[in-house]
Amino acid sequence: MFEPSNTPGTFVFDMDGTLLNEHHELSSLTVQALQALRERGHQLVIATGRHFMDIQAYLKQLGGGIPTITCNGAMIHNAAGELIQRACLPLAVNETLLPLGEALGVHLNIYTDSAWLVNAPCESMLTAHVRSQFFYRQIAMQEMLGTSALKILFYGENAVLLQLKAHILQATPLPIHATFSDEYYLEVMPQHISKGDALKTLAAHLQLPLTHSMAFGDGFNDVEMFNTVTHPVVMENASDKLKQLFSQAQRAQPNHKDGVAQFLFEHVLKVI
Repeated sequence: MFEPSNTPGTFVFDMDGTLLNEHHELSSLTVQALQALRERGHQLVIATGRHFMDIQAYLKQLGGGIPTITCNGAMIHNAAGELIQRACLPLAVNETLLPLGEALGVHLNIYTDSAWLVNAPCESMLTAHVRSQFFYRQIAMQEMLGTSALKILFYGENAVLLQLKAHILQATPLPIHATFSDEYYLEVMPQHISKGDALKTLAAHLQLPLTHSMAFGDGFNDVEMFNTVTHPVVMENASDKLKQLFSQAQRAQPNHKDGVAQFLFEHVLKVI
């Protein structure tokens, strides 16, 4: 598909629903594909809604030395794991949004520099974090209101989250960016914080080429990232709405079929 002269030099990967399979694991084929890219001198970037501490086991499995965008852009680290940038929500956002979520009965989560904090236990959320062993800690609502957060995450049924998002948009104007990472997760970051904005910052800091760049993703938190690269690749397991939004983008097989690896071996690695 690509001539050697215009093969992407920078490859950006979402994790859940994209790089990870249905068991929230990196398959051996996926590890092999990413290692092949690295061996050929191409730059990899991980861009995820997960916390930086939540991806360490995966980075180790990939051999380390990969720059990361975490919490949907609220934290950026270089390949050595050194912090480049972080952005926190004003406490006024906690004070306004958390009670709205509580009133609708959704599960409340905040991510701080070093922790995942919740207002109540939610066993169903833990499955995705068994590999990383990054688990939540429960605290009182009052403490949540006064804790500086990189992002707020609301977990619940999609219909309720859509109602919550409407309430958020109707609230007093706040410096936030709200997006769905999937139908059960509504995420709120500081204004102008997204994977796309973070990728631009990281590229400028590390002098990464974005002229020929490729990104893989499956959620609406990947929209800005797709708009930043020259070759967006949407996973087949993405929502129909996202596929329609990027109708001209290339497609990769679903994550449970090693879609990223299959795409790389078929369209990229064979011509590098």
